[in-house]
Amino acid sequence: MISNIDQPHSDAEWYCRKDPETERFYEIFFWLCRKYDVRWASADQKERQFIEEVTRITYERDKASRLGLPLSDIRPSFAS
Repeated sequence: MISNIDQPHSDAEWYCRKDPETERFYEIFFWLCRKYDVRWASADQKERQFIEEVTRITYERDKASRLGLPLSDIRPSFAS
């Protein structure tokens, strides 16, 4: 008999599992939306691009500090 230890017990289990990094990213995203008073559903393209970029930078800096990585490896704001 083959045991599937690593497989979820139900079809919904994989969907309900929470990734801590994703959770942290969205905490930062929603915090910045509140901080800059941006309503995502009604935001124009410039507002959305601004929030996306500020969230990316803030999240990457937060993650680098938690993991002890150099901040110099983070891509600068609005750089291609």
